[in-house]
Amino acid sequence: MRRSDAVLLATYLGLVTSTMGFLQPFLSLYMDAGGLTRTEIGVCQGLGAALALLVQPVLGRWSDRLDARRPFVAASALLAMGSYLAFPYARGFGQFAVLAALGANGLVYLNAAGAVMIGRMVQARTGGAAYANLRVWGSIGYIVVSVISGALVGPRLAAGREGLEPVFRLGPFLFLVIAGLAFFLPDAKRLDASAKPGRAPMTANLRFFLISFGLYNLALYGATGFLPIYLKALGATGPWITWAFAGGVIIEVLVMRQSGRLSDKYGRRPLLAAAFVLLPIRLMLYVPATGPAWVVAVQALHGINFGIVGAVAVAFSNDLATDGSRGHAQSRLAVTQGLASAIGPLVFGIVAQQANLQWMFAMAGFVAAIAAWVLLSKVEDSHPEPHPLSKRLQWLSTPRVRKAP
Repeated sequence: MRRSDAVLLATYLGLVTSTMGFLQPFLSLYMDAGGLTRTEIGVCQGLGAALALLVQPVLGRWSDRLDARRPFVAASALLAMGSYLAFPYARGFGQFAVLAALGANGLVYLNAAGAVMIGRMVQARTGGAAYANLRVWGSIGYIVVSVISGALVGPRLAAGREGLEPVFRLGPFLFLVIAGLAFFLPDAKRLDASAKPGRAPMTANLRFFLISFGLYNLALYGATGFLPIYLKALGATGPWITWAFAGGVIIEVLVMRQSGRLSDKYGRRPLLAAAFVLLPIRLMLYVPATGPAWVVAVQALHGINFGIVGAVAVAFSNDLATDGSRGHAQSRLAVTQGLASAIGPLVFGIVAQQANLQWMFAMAGFVAAIAAWVLLSKVEDSHPEPHPLSKRLQWLSTPRVRKAP
């Protein structure tokens, strides 16, 4: 990959992920300040993911058929910008639900497109390191934006919507920069003319991986979407909330660069197994929290979870696809995450509303344990040439390796 292409892709991923620096800490809090119940907040968070089940596969196939992603990136960025800029004008559950759904779909495509563009430019055996080395700049952007967002809110969190509005009046303009950058991105064309666009093959191994990946995301994002509300209930101010997320991302920066390289050398499965086993432990540790500092410490473990899964799951999916089907493969991964993100907030929102947030985290930990069991017992490695270490660690990796088609 040329240095100029790497710089452009790193900038793109940095901007896309940095948008989560204002959305993740404050989106649920803004809807809470707007008078929505926890169940309604869960529906709003899940509706965008549910819409992605219909929209993202279509966008993936269209971009594969046209062999182009730039126009779709620009349109998705403008859609997300308009949706989140309209948040200060939303009144009631219906308006919040529509805006959240549109914004989430724009963001989902922006993430998937980045994975496809990188996958086109690298070989499968080095895809993990390539994606991780570029995606790490997204983590750095996230830290910067989340800290700035926390400073904008500061002690005004108790002021409700008015205290949060500066974040939603300024943050969405990051999407405008992404839309402008879209037309300069290195969007490599298919090298093999015979690699016609089509559906990525659905093998038994991929099916079990998607099941485990879906359960993992259902537990993780279904529960942690309510983490800002949990922190506020424990007495946290704006900076506490942003540092709860930024602290984990600092660790993510350190982990992600190594996880991609190690997955190229030893296989995808051993690293995924470590992250999947950690998640139920982490979710259970939220339950006995006595103050914001406890939650911030536990949330730091997210750096290990996402530092591994955020890069290695993308590489796993690319391993099992061809140049002509990577768009569909990544949209399938996005749809799996979308389905989990649609069901999770609704289910855990109901639990939080009917019981409490502690019970919600306990239930999420149980679901995460099931995800870990599926991965450990059913999923084989996808890497075409894993290091023999993956054979020595029999409890993490099966002896058979399924090669990419």
